[in-house]
Amino acid sequence: MKISKLCDKYHIAACIVILLSSLLRFYLILLGWPSLDSDEGTMGLMALHIAYRGAHPLVFYGQDYLAPIDAYLAACFFHLWGPSVLTLRLSVLLLFCFFLIQIYLLTSLIYNKPLALATLLIVGAGPGEVLFRELEAAGGAPDVLFFCSLLLLVSCWLVFGRQRHSVNQKSSKLRDGIALSLWGFLAGVSIWSDPLVLPFVGTAFLFLLQGYHQQLKSPLLCLLLVAGLLLGLSPEIAYKLTVPPSPSALSLLGPGYREPAYPPIASGSKPPSEGVALQASLPLQVAGALLVSLPLATGGNALCTLGPSRAWPLRADPQAQFCTVFHGIWSLGYLLLWGLATGQALFSWWRLRQVDVKSRPGALRSRCVEGARLMILGGAGGTLFLFCLFPQAALTPWPSSRYLVGLSISIPALLFPLWRLAFLPSKRLLCKPLFQAARLGAMLIILTVAVAWWWGSGQLLAQAPDVQKLNNEQQALMNFLLRRGATRIYTDYWTCDRIAFQSTERIICSVLDAGLQPGLNRYPPYSRLVEAAQSPPDYVFPIGSPQDLRLQKLITLGYHYRRLTYTNYAIYEP
Repeated sequence: MKISKLCDKYHIAACIVILLSSLLRFYLILLGWPSLDSDEGTMGLMALHIAYRGAHPLVFYGQDYLAPIDAYLAACFFHLWGPSVLTLRLSVLLLFCFFLIQIYLLTSLIYNKPLALATLLIVGAGPGEVLFRELEAAGGAPDVLFFCSLLLLVSCWLVFGRQRHSVNQKSSKLRDGIALSLWGFLAGVSIWSDPLVLPFVGTAFLFLLQGYHQQLKSPLLCLLLVAGLLLGLSPEIAYKLTVPPSPSALSLLGPGYREPAYPPIASGSKPPSEGVALQASLPLQVAGALLVSLPLATGGNALCTLGPSRAWPLRADPQAQFCTVFHGIWSLGYLLLWGLATGQALFSWWRLRQVDVKSRPGALRSRCVEGARLMILGGAGGTLFLFCLFPQAALTPWPSSRYLVGLSISIPALLFPLWRLAFLPSKRLLCKPLFQAARLGAMLIILTVAVAWWWGSGQLLAQAPDVQKLNNEQQALMNFLLRRGATRIYTDYWTCDRIAFQSTERIICSVLDAGLQPGLNRYPPYSRLVEAAQSPPDYVFPIGSPQDLRLQKLITLGYHYRRLTYTNYAIYEP
């Protein structure tokens, strides 16, 4: 690459934006945001085992459909600077930096550099829920963003390169075989990292057919593509073939862990309110997706904020109703933009398909560009469509918004029709008042999206004191247990792996569910160690939790436990 291209003003500006976006996330990590939870603690424990015990896990502990890629990266940072929450999260920060580079290159390639820079300015910030998914080292979101954008970018490079070779009438079976096998390998690794990439893998393959349809008629080249795919998936395939499914682990397909439903235990003052249990149905799933999950994943909730309990099920208070209507309008706008962008790209692609490429050499590249745009839009549309068929879209639409993380990749594709209207107008339309009004409206919509993402980032700084207080309480609880010699404990899911990682396994725990029965233990050896403890383990649960209430009831029934409280935890000593 020429020096002049490297010194392009847009490239320099992009580097500055990527640096500032990375520093923003690093600063949030230094502030302790988000607070460590057990999902992230599990990743930290995997990294500890990789770094210091020679472990080589093929899948995420207790969740056989996610890859432990973040744990292997974190293990490298542990060797450099020791285990901590900071070094654990450096792995996802690194993946996010690469995602920013890839989305900039992808947008520059199939749209233009100004839009690529504007995209960086938007995704470089982010509302709270988006940043939470990007910074939490628990697998999923960082890997989806990295691998999806990389796969789409590599697909564009391969198809555009094949198009140039076809114009020059150059063909090499060796080169095509290497390209297809590498694409298959990358697709396989992407699927291994997280199945959420599947809609984008599917559209990327359809786009690959546009450039390699003749080559894929060869059985040998098809075999190389499949071989690369299987090689990328080989860790998961090996795990599935050697480890039988476990009813005590989370599974994407087949039997897996499901916590039983227990009758609530009333506290001394007021019985817990369980609310109305929702039954999943397609209308409710669509409503949950459009009124809660989609606005959360795309920034709409930052402009009219609702918390998880007020967002769903729908509330009757005026502020919640107003924000719900706003979120619905936001989602409707998203769907309209998606339809407009998809319709334009599909129409252009179909029209260029009728053009004789020999008479118009540039038509072939233009058709590839439109195909690449459809690839991005198709992946985003497929992600949202499949999510609406998912029961959790109705049952838990707030936490399930993490399944829409891939929609961030579609931002430049959605904004392009507005961008073209606002900044690339036809000269003959500039003097028309109606066009000027539409142009101003397009600018305002783009500005609104940017404000939503940056406003959401600003809101996080106000949360820093509360998060630091929670982190201090977690650290104090760990130190208190260590001073008491309570190194083997029973606790709840959201405490167990978090405190095990914080203490670098000086405290070993086993999870009990709401009925004080064995719960989701992601690392089964911990349960065996707790059961084999020489002295009876302590029971450590958040005050007011179902486990705490049940243990209090057992005391009233004559069971002998000594109850202590520390910070916001109840500690039961047998």
